[in-house]
Amino acid sequence: MKGIQFDNAAQRKTYVGWVYEAGTKVIKERVLDELPGEFARLHTEGLIHIHDLDAYGQTYNCLQMDLLRSFPYGRFDGASTFRKITGIFDHFRDVIIKLGNEQSGGIGFPNFDLDLEVIFTEFDIPQTSENLQALRDSVEAFIDWCNYSRERCGQTTYYVSLNLGLATGQLGRHVTRSAIEYFRDSSLDVIKPNIIFKVKRGVNCAPSDPNYDLFQLALESSCKKMIPTYLLFDSAANAAYEPAKVAIMGCRTKVVADVYGEDRSVGRGNIGYVTINLPRIALEIDAQPTRRTAEQKLQQFKSRWTEVAETVVAILLHRYSDLLHMTADDFPCNQKFGLWVKDFDPEQSLEEVFRHGTLSIGFIGLSDAIEILTGDDFTRSSNAQRQGYELVEHMRCFVDIYREKHALNFTLLASSGEFISGRFPSIDADHFDHPVLEKGFYTNSFHVDVDSGLNPLEKIAVEGPFHVLANGGCISYVEFSAAPLANTEAVAEVVEAGIEHGVNYLGVNFPLDRCLDCGEQGTFDQCPRCRSKRIQRIRRVSGYLEDFEFFTPGKKAEVENRRPNSCVPFEVR
Repeated sequence: MKGIQFDNAAQRKTYVGWVYEAGTKVIKERVLDELPGEFARLHTEGLIHIHDLDAYGQTYNCLQMDLLRSFPYGRFDGASTFRKITGIFDHFRDVIIKLGNEQSGGIGFPNFDLDLEVIFTEFDIPQTSENLQALRDSVEAFIDWCNYSRERCGQTTYYVSLNLGLATGQLGRHVTRSAIEYFRDSSLDVIKPNIIFKVKRGVNCAPSDPNYDLFQLALESSCKKMIPTYLLFDSAANAAYEPAKVAIMGCRTKVVADVYGEDRSVGRGNIGYVTINLPRIALEIDAQPTRRTAEQKLQQFKSRWTEVAETVVAILLHRYSDLLHMTADDFPCNQKFGLWVKDFDPEQSLEEVFRHGTLSIGFIGLSDAIEILTGDDFTRSSNAQRQGYELVEHMRCFVDIYREKHALNFTLLASSGEFISGRFPSIDADHFDHPVLEKGFYTNSFHVDVDSGLNPLEKIAVEGPFHVLANGGCISYVEFSAAPLANTEAVAEVVEAGIEHGVNYLGVNFPLDRCLDCGEQGTFDQCPRCRSKRIQRIRRVSGYLEDFEFFTPGKKAEVENRRPNSCVPFEVR
């Protein structure tokens, strides 16, 4: 039902969803009441946002599933080949539904193509044309299910991310081709799951690479529907990692370094995260009556941020400690299928599992904070960008110190900010008067302003250096004025620039409109074919595609302010 305002764009109104939301509101209020006073105060006043309050101390956030550790091969003993093929995807759906009931966030397939190769090999399924067609059909049906099912909490789709692009065998390549072609060729009804293409030289970048054709196919799909997004393994942010062991969530969460084991994403997840409102700290400092230079204000900002971050660390440790009071039986899906890197053993503390997860300190509104503190335009001023880098570098050093101090996987997250992009400035506007507040949203993470006017390569050059600092996850987008369609060279150039400038995770944005009466697609306010004004507008919000009608107020304001980084094709200025 349109017109209902939820906390994220994926939600829709249903009776069960309404009941869930009512209960969630009560739980969040109770959690805030029971938290130590300073924790609750900082959240309520908008200096920070404790994400997933209803899950506090009850479960973790997201997971890159290790599907192979305990795949139920025995369940299919004596089954026909067709039953085995369809049963694999029945198992995937079953796991997603069950995980949706025992965790709060996203579900990642770290190697959708490679894992299916392994499973088919274990089943000894012949790669006949009939079996490959059954596999393609199953992949397509699985994508449809991820896209259309709003079963989670009675109102939302599951946040599923498919990482692929590395498998060079016949079957793995067939999986990748099937997934991307179906997404590319489907109507705008199909906007999920998020598909992430892993880019690696020697595998898929050059014409001589075995999967170069699949990379080209991915570019075609991105030109048409903004998916896939790209995880770049030759950039400075990821060059040290083995691509098959590292994956990312569509919401940008990245889990790699591990105090207690191998650096990998597979079988690991994020426990929880808290985002710090950078513009709020800047507004407080700017409002002080004493005269100070910009450099003095920046030093004050670092000191104040550190104070807030120390409380955030305490919150994350408190949340982690509460979670360890749960038992393995509270996570039956994980216990049964071994989806984490360690087993959920009823005889052991859950610390054996969850110490492999991450605790993330997030941030939003760097460009806004710099403008408040210095008066300089973050987009145009190299000095402002240097100052912004120094602030984020300070944050990362802080995070690394506490990682060592507590021997836990603290990370720095460039928060996506769907809900908080509007929540934070709406609170701040009650206490401060500054031009930054007039637009109604704060800029994501370390991104330049959405109306910067920079061309794609300039935007990437500004944002790229921040990626190596935000080890808990980050993304850069470039905004086109319209779908590039056949112009794969434009997107390929963006990907190459991302690699050159150290980008971790990369996507392209453009407006996608669809006439609900005749199905015409393009960018328009009125259908050019039938003149209808019943238009569905698909836009990217915080990593995934959604219907603009359901965006939060902050994200609606952001979209209205977005300006393309170029027309297509673009030229470097």
